[in-house]
Amino acid sequence: MFTKLLKKDLKKDMRWMWIIFVSTIIASIISRGAKEIGKNFIFFKILAIFFDSVFYSLAVNCILQPFLRSFMNFSKDFYGDESYLTHTLPVTKNELVNSKFLTALIEIVLGFLSLIVSLLIMFYSPTMFDTLKTLMSFVIIGKFSIRLVITLLVALVVVEFLMFITLILFSMVISYRSKEKRALKTFLFTTAFAFMASTILSVVMVIVLSINGVKLNTTSFVLSNSAFLSVILTGIIVYSIVIIVFYFLTKREFRKGVNVD
Repeated sequence: MFTKLLKKDLKKDMRWMWIIFVSTIIASIISRGAKEIGKNFIFFKILAIFFDSVFYSLAVNCILQPFLRSFMNFSKDFYGDESYLTHTLPVTKNELVNSKFLTALIEIVLGFLSLIVSLLIMFYSPTMFDTLKTLMSFVIIGKFSIRLVITLLVALVVVEFLMFITLILFSMVISYRSKEKRALKTFLFTTAFAFMASTILSVVMVIVLSINGVKLNTTSFVLSNSAFLSVILTGIIVYSIVIIVFYFLTKREFRKGVNVD
């Protein structure tokens, strides 16, 4: 039954969200093609400008829509006008929460993959990674793999998005027990938990930088390859721990019951 529930949650969003993902890639192909042809034809140069704006609008939605839909669906399905139908399904409360988390994870990963593919289509060139490495050399000294750095940075951003979703869902569960000012309480709780996570990360980062011999009282903040990778990995690990902790807290609080108007 859990598999059917997960398919239902995915189908509900992906039946239109895939249009955003595919349209973003198509817009990047058209824009890149128009730019190449536009070197000789002014019409295609104008067309490229138009599709650039279309692409950037869609690219933002590749990330924004999965993020927004994750907690909007959580609120609608568990606390909305017809939420009683959800709570009468022959599944446990744990399975209900698991389905929402897995749906959010899959949609966010697909959104980022669509964005990365479209960006490569738009900007890839034989010298692209060399250019990125030159830019990164302003903050990293010594030899480093630009592909590894980019991969870890993308992973950090994805994990950060997932962390915020987890914090929002937990805040929603504890805020919706009351009938008044639910949205405000959700916002305040999320802000408080996010500040707590950022504070913990900052403290751990200081410790990691100190271990790597980085002097924090200097105006020049250039890191060695090992120090930079340590910082990124620390961020991924800390955010992942926050996700796991609040994921289980969400399930525990959700099992206590839901206040449906």
